[in-house]
Parts: sequence; structure tokens; C-alpha cells
Amino acid sequence: MNMDWHHTQITGGTAAAWHSNTDGPKVVFHHATALGPRCYLPFITDVAQNVHVQALAMRPLWQNAPPPNRKRGWDQFADDMIAWIEATQDAPVLAVGHSIGAATTAMAAVKRPDLFKGLVLIEPSGVTKRIHLMLKMVPYRLRQTTGPAAEVLRGPTRWSNQEAAYADYRASRAYRRFDDATLTQLVEALTVADEGSDGVKLEYPREWEAHLYATPPHILPTLKRIAVPTQIITGKPSLFMDPAIAKALQTARPDMGYTQLPDFGHLLPLEAPAIVGQATRDALNKLT
Repeated sequence: MNMDWHHTQITGGTAAAWHSNTDGPKVVFHHATALGPRCYLPFITDVAQNVHVQALAMRPLWQNAPPPNRKRGWDQFADDMIAWIEATQDAPVLAVGHSIGAATTAMAAVKRPDLFKGLVLIEPSGVTKRIHLMLKMVPYRLRQTTGPAAEVLRGPTRWSNQEAAYADYRASRAYRRFDDATLTQLVEALTVADEGSDGVKLEYPREWEAHLYATPPHILPTLKRIAVPTQIITGKPSLFMDPAIAKALQTARPDMGYTQLPDFGHLLPLEAPAIVGQATRDALNKLT
């Protein structure tokens, strides 16, 4: 399957979207923090068997992307998605999102339900009300120097070659369930040539990754307010989607469809692209 980049001028910059060359209903895909559309190629290939996937890159991956605005949180990506859909689509779309991509897709659908035919949300991320209120009491600069954001900023961004980058990712607990072939493909998709050297560097800017970890929303109210047909896919419980949020959502919105894949972690579309791709296709079929 071939994928082609399309670029569209919208408010705030030039949006980039990776299109499959397959036919069928249009499906917009929104990726996770620090993981661009290219990281999802095996998953997109599986999903695109009978749909046309348009994987919208978030603004950190746009050409000449501006630095993050500390006054704007994840909702900025929802606004970007709305602007891009208005500029490129002639009818309501199906949308699939993973992690922050699922959360921001939900935000966009709550703001503009007329633009969406249905949603498949894979591990929609966010925090509980208690954590959200605690974070609001902490100055932004301090949020950048403690917790997940600080860990991100301390991590390497450049390597002498792909093998060195792979070794670092293989040593990370977050990727311990990935087989060698899957992790190799992911590392290749995460990195680009490092100009001026023979090495590679991360494509996704660390400053944006840290900003997003420092500004998570209380996501449950948004998920409860979704007014278009929605299917939820989750993996095993994790800090990225609090089990309390998942339980409260199922209680409040039993009309949504729920698929649990407890053998996989938060990165399930990358960890098990064929299995999660099948679950996503099943969920999309329920929305069409």
C-alpha cells in the first residue's frame, strides 16, 4: 500500500496529512504524542483494507512548526482538526484516534458534531479531575521540570545511527512487549536524518512532547458529552487512561461500544497492529 503526503493551508500553518491509496469511506486518523503518522504504517495498512485513511499530523510535525504556547493545551489540536476537516472534506467523516489523538478527536467532535459521522477512540488519554486541579496549582515551569515532562526533556534526541537508537528503545520498559521487527519499524519511523552528521534524530520535537505532558485535560466530561456514535477500544489499565475514567464512562454512556484488549498496553496499535487493526475495522463497521 502506498501513502502520499497532502498539505493544506489552515489557520496557524500548513497542515500535513498522510493519505492511503485505498478506496472506501474516508477515515481521519489522529496519532499519539511523540508518534507521527509514519509510526502507524502497519496499523494503517490493516485498517485501510476497505477505507481511505487520512492520517492528520499534529502541528508539532508541520513544516516550520511554531514552539508550543504555554497558554494553549491539547484543545489546540482539536481546533486544528476542525479547521483541516472544514478545508478538505465535503461530508462528515469517520475518525479514529489513539491516546492524545483520541482525546483531541473527542474534543473536536464535541465542538463540531456536524463534521463527524462516528468515532473510534483507542485509549483516549487525559487525567482525573483531582490530578487536573492539582496540576493547575503548579506553575507551568515547574510542571516542565518534574514528572513525565522532565523525564522527556532528559531523554536522548540524537544517535549515531539507527542501531544506537534501537538499543535505547529496546532498553525502555515502555517497549518491552514489542517484538524485534515491530520495534525496528517503529524506531525507523520515529527518526529522520540528522542534518550535518551521519546520525539520526527524533522527528517529534521534545519541547512539544514535554508541553503536552505538562498540560493534560480532565477528559471525562468531554467523553461524556460526545453526541455522535462512538466505539471505545482500551488495553490493560495504565496511567495514560485511568481505570476510574474508563469505568465512569461506561457507567455514564452505556450506549457507546466498548472493546477491551487486556493483553496489550497503551501503545496497542503499535504493539499489535493486526489485532488492533481488526478491532478498529470491526468498530468502524458498526458505525457505517
